[in-house]
Amino acid sequence: MSQFDDARELISHSRAKLETIRTLHNKCVKEQRIDPLLLIEIKNFMENIRSALDYCASALFTKYGHRNKGNPKIYFPYAKLADDRIKFQGEIVERAIPGLASQRPDIVDVLSSYQHFGNTGNWLPMFMELTNENKHHKLTPQTPKQYRMVGISGTIPPGGTVEISLSKIPLGDSEDKTFHAVACVWKGLEFATNGQLVLPSLNYAILNADSIVDKLSSL
Repeated sequence: MSQFDDARELISHSRAKLETIRTLHNKCVKEQRIDPLLLIEIKNFMENIRSALDYCASALFTKYGHRNKGNPKIYFPYAKLADDRIKFQGEIVERAIPGLASQRPDIVDVLSSYQHFGNTGNWLPMFMELTNENKHHKLTPQTPKQYRMVGISGTIPPGGTVEISLSKIPLGDSEDKTFHAVACVWKGLEFATNGQLVLPSLNYAILNADSIVDKLSSL
């Protein structure tokens, strides 16, 4: 099996584990207590996703990189929130995958698109920080939260646009069926260190990681 194949296996395993995490999450919310097993499952989930990304980096190094000294530590390059595109492309990628920039600058552009200054948001540095915390310091604590939310549904004519004034949409049933809004309460857990919701964060991480593995394996 190639390193990309190994990465796909880790993604598949993590996707299956997500249902276990969801069940534990809902149980913790219902009981208003954090089960240590949930923290362990999330730690393993994150580490497997990160390993999948690191395997991709190793595969890229095998194909396009070169050793500039000894045995370099190869890992998936990511920019912290304080890093910009210039630093990422000029320094961070070279440290993580030596030689890639000179051989395949187009792949560096692809890697740049996954960073916080790219087109997928800031999920990657936040994911990496949580993984570092879980791996090196402690299991990341989670906090039960309750949110008041409004769900809005409506119909927009084909090819049309609509301007919505939230203050003018009636809650509940009304004669105007164009738009309908329902107020509700959502309960869930968030990571105590960054305030991100647990389940949406994990879902987003695996969707992005899956896309990254597919893309990089095709280059």
